[in-house]
Amino acid sequence: MRALLLVLLVSAAVAHANPALHGTWSAAIDGQPLVVTFDAGGAGKVNATPMRWQAMGQLLFVQQQGAQVMTYSWQVQGDELKVAGGDLSGVATLTRGTAAADAARAKLASAKAVAPAKAGAQVSAAVSGSGQELVGKWCKMSTLTTNTGGSQRSTCFELRPDGTYTYHHEGNMSAGTPGMYGGTASQSSDAGRWKVSGNQLTAQSQRGTVNTYTLEKRNHPKNKRDPMICLDGECYATFYNKPPW
Repeated sequence: MRALLLVLLVSAAVAHANPALHGTWSAAIDGQPLVVTFDAGGAGKVNATPMRWQAMGQLLFVQQQGAQVMTYSWQVQGDELKVAGGDLSGVATLTRGTAAADAARAKLASAKAVAPAKAGAQVSAAVSGSGQELVGKWCKMSTLTTNTGGSQRSTCFELRPDGTYTYHHEGNMSAGTPGMYGGTASQSSDAGRWKVSGNQLTAQSQRGTVNTYTLEKRNHPKNKRDPMICLDGECYATFYNKPPW
């Protein structure tokens, strides 16, 4: 995989100045402001962090200062830039300029100002019992298709009644231009134990790491019959038939 990535980076060197990406784009990702600037020479910034970028067809390679290279698929439609892959859990839509990020900052500032007034509501929304209603398989899937390639991502975890869990993620991206084609694939898995306390879910990996997430129960915005659980705002829909919350 590392060798393939190096080949793609070398092949992309002549295409890093793709003018469709030039300029400043912004979005709100999981409620957080994101500003990305693509300079014509292959430099740029992700928020305030310098980065280098290259593009080959619909594959985009980004390396922030001091970090590893991340691979994305991308597509520009008017003033919108759709990006998937890398460290994103789905398809992110950025717009030209900084307006989207400015709005996200204003929303965060407003939420922080009224947080004390909402404390009681957060307590009442806490998950009841030991969390056995969460037992089952939960998934999030995304697909981005363009004229020259696309990407697919699938993330699923299963919460078992004995307090154990399994996790699996896989994704792939491909892109091609006349006389040139490339693609990447990745997968990861994990297992461990889980528990719920109030509105928090804690996962203890068999690798020794412990992560605690803010837990919220929602119904799918398009299909109200499908329940979802959201961990730190990242939502996963039921894989099996379950009644709505």
